[in-house]
Amino acid sequence: MPEKGWSILTVRAPTAKKVKELAHGKSITVDEYMNALTNPAAHAEWAICKLCGAKVRFINLPDHKAKVHPKHT
Repeated sequence: MPEKGWSILTVRAPTAKKVKELAHGKSITVDEYMNALTNPAAHAEWAICKLCGAKVRFINLPDHKAKVHPKHT
């Protein structure tokens, strides 16, 4: 059965097989899986500051670094 929403993406054969396997493991199409990977809203809201290890909302990470680690920005 063909995938819906065809797009051109050149990857190596093992990568293509793994992506297809992961997508079908979640019972979605490859197109839906790739859209979920590239959609920033689908990613976790939390991030870890690499300088101090604090758990900060992703959107607030630049403010955190500016306030807590001004020498590193």
